[in-house]
Amino acid sequence: MKKFVSILMCTALCLCVFASCGGNAQAKPLADIYESVLKVENMPEMTVMPDELITAVFGFDTAIFEEYVFAEAASPDVYADVIVMAKVADKANINTVSESLDTYLYSIKEYTESYSPENFAKTADSKVTVAGNCVYLIITDEYFEAEQIIIKGLNASAPEAPQTVTA
Repeated sequence: MKKFVSILMCTALCLCVFASCGGNAQAKPLADIYESVLKVENMPEMTVMPDELITAVFGFDTAIFEEYVFAEAASPDVYADVIVMAKVADKANINTVSESLDTYLYSIKEYTESYSPENFAKTADSKVTVAGNCVYLIITDEYFEAEQIIIKGLNASAPEAPQTVTA
């Protein structure tokens, strides 16, 4: 009986230890991740979009987000660079957000293909990605570096692998 109780106690202790290591660690705030992305070499000067512009361009009421950063190149007429990261408060809105961002990406690709070949090249690797309740879009020449920073920053709260969204 003592052996059984000892094994039971050890099992319970192990379960507690493993459960506490389970991925509930806090991710960095999106604003901090964005600041890290801005430090990537050759990243153009960026500016954060005001809520009114987010609503006008993407159709979002920003109240659906727990936190968000929507930023574009400070000179959008010269650079097509965009960094969008949004933590959706209600997972039911994930598809709506990702579809809207995918539509936006498609329109940027379509426009730059005709009018700005150097900016069109920036869209080659761009895609809308969902990681947990976060959705992000990166359009920049420094795509891979920016994506690694975002994945690393989100990794603690989104242990599942990011999923690319296609409309």
